[in-house]
Amino acid sequence: MTTNRRTFLKAGVASAVALSLRPRYVWAFGQSPFGVTKFTQPLRGLGAAPAIPVASPTVSIPGQYDQYNLDLVESRFSFHPNIGDSKVWGYTPAGATPSYLGGVVVATQGQAVRMRFTNKLPNQHPLPVDTTLTAPPPVGALPSEANVPGAQQHNRAAVHLHGGLLDWTSDGGPFDWFTPNGNYGPSLPSSSPIRQDASGKPLANNQIEIYQPNEQSARFAWYHDHAVGITRLNAYAGVASAFLITDAKEQWLLSHGYLPNTPGYSLGIPLIIQDKTFVDGTDPNYAWGKRGDLFYPYLYEANFSANGAANPKGRWDWGPSLEPAASPPAGGWRSLPPVSAVPEFYSDTAIINGVAYPFLPVEQRHYRFRLLNGSQARFYNLMLYFESKTSPGEVETRTVTNADSSVTIVPIGSPGPAIVQIGTEAGFLDYPVLLNSPPQPCQISLDPITGNWLGGKYNLLLGPGERADVIIDFSGVPAGSKLILYNDAPAPFPSGDDRNDYYTGAPDFSSAGGVPSPQPGLGPNTRTLMQFQVKARTGAADAASLGLLERLARVGADEGRQQFNALLAPAAAVSPSSASRVRNLTLNEDFDDYGRLIQRLGTDMMVTPTAGTFSRDYDSTPTEIVKAGSTEIWRIYNTTADVHPMHFHLVNVRVLSRRPFNYRVASNGAMRPTHGAPRAADPNERGMKETVRMNPGEMTEILIKFDLPKSMPFKVPYSPRLRAKYNIDGYEYVWHCHILEHEEHDMMRPLVIVP
Repeated sequence: MTTNRRTFLKAGVASAVALSLRPRYVWAFGQSPFGVTKFTQPLRGLGAAPAIPVASPTVSIPGQYDQYNLDLVESRFSFHPNIGDSKVWGYTPAGATPSYLGGVVVATQGQAVRMRFTNKLPNQHPLPVDTTLTAPPPVGALPSEANVPGAQQHNRAAVHLHGGLLDWTSDGGPFDWFTPNGNYGPSLPSSSPIRQDASGKPLANNQIEIYQPNEQSARFAWYHDHAVGITRLNAYAGVASAFLITDAKEQWLLSHGYLPNTPGYSLGIPLIIQDKTFVDGTDPNYAWGKRGDLFYPYLYEANFSANGAANPKGRWDWGPSLEPAASPPAGGWRSLPPVSAVPEFYSDTAIINGVAYPFLPVEQRHYRFRLLNGSQARFYNLMLYFESKTSPGEVETRTVTNADSSVTIVPIGSPGPAIVQIGTEAGFLDYPVLLNSPPQPCQISLDPITGNWLGGKYNLLLGPGERADVIIDFSGVPAGSKLILYNDAPAPFPSGDDRNDYYTGAPDFSSAGGVPSPQPGLGPNTRTLMQFQVKARTGAADAASLGLLERLARVGADEGRQQFNALLAPAAAVSPSSASRVRNLTLNEDFDDYGRLIQRLGTDMMVTPTAGTFSRDYDSTPTEIVKAGSTEIWRIYNTTADVHPMHFHLVNVRVLSRRPFNYRVASNGAMRPTHGAPRAADPNERGMKETVRMNPGEMTEILIKFDLPKSMPFKVPYSPRLRAKYNIDGYEYVWHCHILEHEEHDMMRPLVIVP
């Protein structure tokens, strides 16, 4: 089987993975100013700024639609007083004071929503822009339709309602961008429905208006940027917010006391988890901000030069240094650009709801939390521990020396209360799942030669884009206690890299391009994310009904399913036997014309029998062309060394199984896989999903029904881009990795729905 060419990922990790101290040549992205105090700032809730603003409809017509008007603007925002103000981009309700993550929308199933966006972004991006991603493309770069006016503007934006069931024009694909000065992407001609208001009149030349019929069940969706070549930068700069959908079933559970109804948070407390790095002002070449502004890497740090000289601050394999294993393109390798995309970015500071290391006071009650991994690339294995009695703000750990002399940092603090997961990004689970009882530190076993997945244990694991709906009962926690939301997922996931793991007392890596050892009570830190401060209950105790979901989770699905099904009355699941096709697809990694690592999608057929890769660029002829209303099984083979959180626009999917595999390539270029024994989806994946983790060396089998929205007030046109480029009459969606650096370069392919 072909192995990943990222050399530092080839070292297998066969024990609990958190920190390996074997010397490596790595460039870490720790740049933030030291001295950021942990757990001194309260969690931002929902409300008027400085809280996260909630949008109010400007027009509300019962039975028809609610209208929201939102602007895309630049502003300054403080993530922490010790950092100072940072320049950010983001959404804000029209006329409101801008605030990070602003414009939360709360919608109800059956009441459509129209969202009008006005692009008021300035010309200059606050982060370094790699123009090679949108220039006339070399092999493996994203296409731009470079002759389209506005294709190179830094302030283009596309609005994707992530998790929405929308027509393709409102879905916010990569070519649905628009600019402040009236330029539009090739998928948005003047006749597009989203360039018109509810009456059919043309909008202003810096506006679009997406339409969400809200046919879906209760869930935590979110909306964020998706413009080609600049998604990762816009999202990191802050162009994202939440879109909560409620329905009659959820409201019944609330009114009958089965779900917590915290004042001001009837749908739960959002916890939007991100990691950020901030400019420390010491890099004279960083021209995109002053001290305290957001930092984003702009150099491709190759491990070796073309003549074989090692770079002590290198991180990534580079094609010219790996010849003949990496064959040069027909035109020869291009020189690395001075501002370059990087394969992944792992920041050094934990941010939740826009606050670095927040705390949240909670009473001795049940609370519902709606978690979102909004990071670029970092995975989170979330656990709850009591704070150390001897080291405030920390979780007790111990150091384990493994057989290969590597070192693992293992949390051993007193376990906090159970975490009961009741939902994913696609709504309620088939059955509630008990987590953190006890906490399960991350234990990943990888093949030491290939890097393939051999097994894993974890607690509440979230890849980028995944969400979790959870209940935590603090009733039995003594008043005055402090609990830490703790993360030990390695980054990159699953193999890990020493300098991406920031925690108190970590080794000093400053001599090798890393950071000095973080000090107690201070950042940088990506392990101790947040603190819960437990206070005595005021008023009556919680009703016994609030404990039902945890009791069912403890009983287990076999014994309690009948009671749970009676409670939620779940819809009948789609049967695999209804699938009309089984489709084989691949996740791949190779090099672009600049020699940079690039992740791409493909089928199980090489482009030509001798191509040497299954990879296809986004702009290659679409291969995932699906009939509307049909059901398919997709078998997705991960040939890389990373776990990829694959996100599917339009549809929800069900994980059927995962199987290890090996393969050979037939003379015609076809993959010929052999499979190991299947294993079922994780218990907290047993429901519908729209972002699915796919492990290295495993085939993930998913079931998909390709339904389109039904309640549309206008005729949905075919994609003019599909017609012009491929002579296809259809609707243009996409599927892609939600590690944003992967998506951007170039792990994304069209998902074309035809009548």
